[in-house]
Amino acid sequence: MDQNSWVEKEILIKMGYLKLVQREDERQAAMAGLMTKQLTQPSVEKHLTDFGIDPESASDTQINQLSGGMKVKVVLAAAMWQNPHVLILDEPTNYLDREGLGALVLALKDYKGGVLIISHNKEFCDGVATEKWIMVGGFLRIEGESVSDEKEEKGNNQAADDVYDGAGNKIVVNKVVTLSDKDKKKAIKDIEKRIKENKKKVLTDEEVWELEDKLNELKEGLKAEAPA
Repeated sequence: MDQNSWVEKEILIKMGYLKLVQREDERQAAMAGLMTKQLTQPSVEKHLTDFGIDPESASDTQINQLSGGMKVKVVLAAAMWQNPHVLILDEPTNYLDREGLGALVLALKDYKGGVLIISHNKEFCDGVATEKWIMVGGFLRIEGESVSDEKEEKGNNQAADDVYDGAGNKIVVNKVVTLSDKDKKKAIKDIEKRIKENKKKVLTDEEVWELEDKLNELKEGLKAEAPA
């Protein structure tokens, strides 16, 4: 010990030991979390009991012998062992019975951290989510507290003028406009006319290129929709 010396974290990073510093930080953080719960049989049994797993199953039953619902509870208990501030759940309702599902809903409502849930269970999401991102038919629709005064439009091409995420940041939404064949032909004629009349170079090269790209896109769209 008398031959050891302390080196500041900033100096170690400058020396190129960033990964080793991060690994040590993670180890220290893990140790700090484990200090709140002792890794002993009574402590583990108590923790699992809070998730609906009896002490006998916790200590005397292998995981592969548990039911699907019990396995889900074990995973949830393991995820919460170190008291995380962010929890990500992928299809947590699978295999849970009605009682377990109700307990999970109540627990998530009381949880003080952040929760991200991926689920197909609409009833479950309605009960716990304050903001929902719903993908249907290739179109994303956002519902919840972060969306203010959003007016839903009928049809497949739904888009909000102003959409905000949970942190209040504005999300740019590009509206998808579906043109009929008649409108496409009219748009093609208008673009061709603008390009042809650009003798005095009113349009910049970039604008002309953009018009040509749009013209090709419209023509390709007409070819794709034309009957074989």
